[in-house]
Parts: sequence; structure tokens; C-alpha cells
Amino acid sequence: MLHLTSCRQYPYQTNNSDTSSWLPTKLVRPPSSNPLPDLQHFAAPVVHPVSGDTITSYKTLACDEVLGPTWRRGFGKEFGNLCQGDDLTGEVGTNALHGMSHDELANIPKDRVVTYARIVVDYCPQKDDPNRVRITAGGNLIITPEDVTTRTANLVTTKILWNSVLNTPNAKFACFNIKSFFLTAPLDCYEYMKMPLDIFPEHTIQRYNLREKAKDGFVFLECRRCIYGLPQSGALANQLLRQRLAPAGYFEVPHTPGLWKHISRPIQFSLIVDDFGVK
Repeated sequence: MLHLTSCRQYPYQTNNSDTSSWLPTKLVRPPSSNPLPDLQHFAAPVVHPVSGDTITSYKTLACDEVLGPTWRRGFGKEFGNLCQGDDLTGEVGTNALHGMSHDELANIPKDRVVTYARIVVDYCPQKDDPNRVRITAGGNLIITPEDVTTRTANLVTTKILWNSVLNTPNAKFACFNIKSFFLTAPLDCYEYMKMPLDIFPEHTIQRYNLREKAKDGFVFLECRRCIYGLPQSGALANQLLRQRLAPAGYFEVPHTPGLWKHISRPIQFSLIVDDFGVK
């Protein structure tokens, strides 16, 4: 909290050296009794249960004797979600990625860059499956002529919506997320990336026959739908969501990006990609 101090504590200096003025001088933040929190704690890192080390590398986790089986399972689940499913966890695939054979590699367009994949690990205790693995594309190498701008709600719009809920009798507020919707938007032009074969768990290698598909130690993947990391994914997923919402009577308020209303019902919501804050 900021406290306003008067000139009796901090004299307000003027050109005529009048120090008797009671004009406020400056805002002073009192010293906090709480030290700066550990930001890694809020980033939900993976902490080794034996050594206590903070681990952010999937490769390190996969090779660990204690944590290895858990995180290799999580990798297989994530890869299955992006591809055609995972037999071990029963995850249903979204067909966003397609493993390429040697013959298919020759058909990659000359103007396409084969980018890398980045694996992000996270521990989210509030989730049903807290050991989270995310496979993202190296979007910094992707050049696309498409408009990648996405109209989403900002913090001001969100706060105004919250205030509206508090000041409307009997109003309710809820949060929604469409699981894997981001991965269902088709790409106008396919993108390509590669991943080292040695990071895949054995059950995933057998499920997708990756040893035969690998070339020079890498598995090549064709991105047929939006995946995390591609610069155009956010805009394409948002466009698809608009197409799905319009027939149900929802429209975006003019001049307020990310704020939506219904044509007849008292429903409003803020939208950020596929996350809803609904009044």
C-alpha cells in the first residue's frame, strides 16, 4: 500500500523557500515485512523428491531413476495428444502432427523451414495429472505471410467485467477452458519440425514405428493443425472459435476486443484464445 506523506515529514521545496506549505510531497512505499517471494515457486517447477534440485529439462527428468518413468509417460501422453493417441494412457489424439516417412520427406516444399521442437515440463498440483509435458514448435524460425494478430481481452476489459458481476444483482461468474481446442484449427499451409529419436519413450517409438521413420537420428513431423509455438496458431484458433460461436448467437462487442455478448440472453464473457471468463 502507498502512504501519502505531508510536508511536515518531507518539506515541499518551492522557489521562494516556503517550507510551511501543507501540499503533499511524494508517495512513499513503506518497507515490506515479507521478502520477495521465490518466483520459481509460482512457475511450478519440478523439484526432485530426493535431492531437492529444481529441474526444468525433460531430458534430465527422463533419465532420472526416480522420476524417469513418470515423465516418460507424460511425454507419451502429450505426443499422443498431438498425434493419433497414446495406448499407455488412453489419450485421444487431435491429428495435429503426422510422423513422416522417408518418402514423404522429399515432398517438403522448398520454401518451408524445418524447425526444432521445444519440450516444456511443469508441475501443476491442481490438475488431475500434475506432471505436465508440452511439446512446442520453434516459432522463431517460422516465416508466415498470414496475419498473426489475435483480438483478445486485455486486463482492463477483464477487470471491468469482474466489477460488472459484483454490481449486478444475482449475477454469477465462471471460468471455462476448451481442452485441446487450440490443436484442432487447421493450418492453411503445413509446417514442419524435427525431434531427436532418443528422447522418445519406448512405447511411443513402437506405437508410431519411429525407428523406421527416423533419419539421421531425427523424427520429422508434419504440422497439419495448429500447435503451441507456431506464430499463426493463436489467430487461426481464434478464427475457428468465432465460426463456432456465431451460429449460437454470440458476437464480439465492437471496439472492445475480446468482449463477447449474446444477442438475446444476459450473457457476457471475455475471451483470451480459448479461455473464457463468463458473466
